[in-house]
Amino acid sequence: MASSILSIDAGTSGIRTVLYNHKSEPLGYSYETISQMTPASGLLEQDPLEILNMIQRLIKVTIQKAGVAPSDIASLGVATQRASVVAWDAFTGKPKYPALIWQDLRTIDRCKELSQKTGMNVSPIWSLTKVEWLLTHIEDGYERFRRQELLVGTLDSWIIWNVTKERAFVTDPSNACSTGLYDVHKGAWSQKAADLIGISTSWLADVKPSSHLFGHTTREWIGAEIPVAAVAGDQQSALIGHLCLDKGAMKATYGTSVMVNVNTGTEKIQGQSSFTLALARIDQDDFFCNEGTVITGGASVGWLSDLALIDSYEHLVALTDEVADSDGVQFIPALQGLGTPYMNAHVKGAIFGLTRATTPAHIAHAVLEGIAFRTKQVVETLAEEAGVTISELKVDGGMAANDHFLQVQADVLGIPVERPATNQVTSLGVAYLAGLAIHYWDSIEDIRSDRKPGTMVYPSINRKRLQKSYESWLEMVALLLKQTEKEFESRGVE
Repeated sequence: MASSILSIDAGTSGIRTVLYNHKSEPLGYSYETISQMTPASGLLEQDPLEILNMIQRLIKVTIQKAGVAPSDIASLGVATQRASVVAWDAFTGKPKYPALIWQDLRTIDRCKELSQKTGMNVSPIWSLTKVEWLLTHIEDGYERFRRQELLVGTLDSWIIWNVTKERAFVTDPSNACSTGLYDVHKGAWSQKAADLIGISTSWLADVKPSSHLFGHTTREWIGAEIPVAAVAGDQQSALIGHLCLDKGAMKATYGTSVMVNVNTGTEKIQGQSSFTLALARIDQDDFFCNEGTVITGGASVGWLSDLALIDSYEHLVALTDEVADSDGVQFIPALQGLGTPYMNAHVKGAIFGLTRATTPAHIAHAVLEGIAFRTKQVVETLAEEAGVTISELKVDGGMAANDHFLQVQADVLGIPVERPATNQVTSLGVAYLAGLAIHYWDSIEDIRSDRKPGTMVYPSINRKRLQKSYESWLEMVALLLKQTEKEFESRGVE
């Protein structure tokens, strides 16, 4: 039997490819950052061909590092940034425009218009208005899309179409649900949503199970015809990579934002300040999760670097060792507003409690505590809306490598947090889906039996101090919200 599973993880900032063995251990790993194009303020594009070329190059490097032959790969899976859109010629395969990345805000005015028209919140992050924009800016876009001479889809559809000799035009529920064109409750494309931009759902990619044989790679791509057997959105893939497969299991990914997801099983739960998403479709069964976010998580650490208070992440870690705590300094990480549970884009960040004795080390502590406090709010909101009790939190991402931060997070939550043996859980999750599809692993129990345990961090005696600090911090958040409301009232803005 082939010895490994290949994962392609195409994120917003970069692409990684990883080969995993039966014990969930990485045999080889490669990563490169992707060029970001910002032709104007609020616009974000990437070159679809650069993405493809980078994937192909990284696969070859990873195979070489692992010391395996292409024929030793049992199957591959693709995890991607969600809601980013590519349009390409169905005959030549050439992209007709740069990829519009999920953070691109060129359609924000159109979203406001549609929100007023429909009475629902149409987000500029969704693919919906990005698809419309591309079709109106590509010559004969609508007509060519109708005739399927032009294909428009999310990044996963673009990648799989290119790597498969069958030219499979597919996606899965975990990616489709981020487009604004998918009805999570019905498990299918929504013609009502498609009507808003004048298209038919029949023009869109086929929605297939997340763990499914989509086709085979061409020999030109990898050197062998390998089954393409999984696709997943990045956050859902990370939830699976943590093996958070039971209802109530929760993970937090500390990236630019902190993305928190809770598994709700086969139940769709409509939260007030969280998003109901498709987690995965396995065979014909749909599973769901709810998602909340701290908008500026790791971005707050980046802000410290921008201010020259730190020069590297290692410097931040060293600073936290210089003092015991923040000495009363408190930070509200609202540099781009507050996400869950407030959903208020207008609140500004703040630092409280500064004195002449305050040092960069105290501010570093306060920033880490502020992110941990905001994560606590998101965790508790998701748990309440899902009606579950959280006994532990699985964590991954850059900040999860900081032992001091994880201790703060455990103390603030009052529950253990677990960092996995490998921090690349996004690629690991889609590897599991790809392996299960071709019986590389026979079951989840098979995976669990061979997987190495992670590092558990338990609440410490420091928890009482941090709880008092958290209660004071909540008062500061309330002051900020009140101040924001006053500013809008003085400007006559509702």
